[in-house]
Amino acid sequence: MQHPIQWPAEPPVGMNPIYLCPPAWSHDDRYNGQAILPHVIIGPYRLVRNQDFMLQAQVTYVICIRDPSERMFLREIPLPNVEFCCLDVPADVNKSNIIPHFNQVNELLRQAIGHGRTTLLCCSDGIDKSASFMSAFLMSTYELSALNAITFVQNRRYCATPSPQGYRIKLLEYELLCAAQKSVAANMSPGEAKCSRRREDDEASEDMADSMLDPGARPIAAAASASNKRAR
Repeated sequence: MQHPIQWPAEPPVGMNPIYLCPPAWSHDDRYNGQAILPHVIIGPYRLVRNQDFMLQAQVTYVICIRDPSERMFLREIPLPNVEFCCLDVPADVNKSNIIPHFNQVNELLRQAIGHGRTTLLCCSDGIDKSASFMSAFLMSTYELSALNAITFVQNRRYCATPSPQGYRIKLLEYELLCAAQKSVAANMSPGEAKCSRRREDDEASEDMADSMLDPGARPIAAAASASNKRAR
């Protein structure tokens, strides 16, 4: 049974350390969704087909992380007032560059949060991929280390477990990148930071214009393309 959604507090920026304080947890809880941040929920894809959950949680945006082999099973479902984004990530995480995908989902989440939308970030079981991408968002937004970000997620969804030889390694790599970006930003003058933000806004505007030429493009997805440009 899905418990009522209780929106948690955001972590303080740079919080360290974050200790593992598991919630009251049962095996069946892995089939439900848990709120990690205000209006951001992670869980298994099966929740998309749970009309009671979608209505109760007031989900209006779904980000589904899948590998190409899962396309037939994890796909967009037409739902009233719900926007879908299915993101294909390489199945072989170890040999692939996942960082641009982290940046893409980070931008999508920021836009959804900024528009006050409740987002379900899901994958097949809500254990590996969605937990890893949620951790990457915490690292980028709240300046958490990989370990602290994973622990923060596990304190709300205890079964969340980025694969030790896959996504956990990529999150450690992402930690180094986030630290480097923070260092560069700290050394920017106010004028340089303003120019950087203006350049990012211009890129997002260009992508929005491009999306208008494609009838199938989703407005919120324009930010993802801009994020990929910055990742390159």
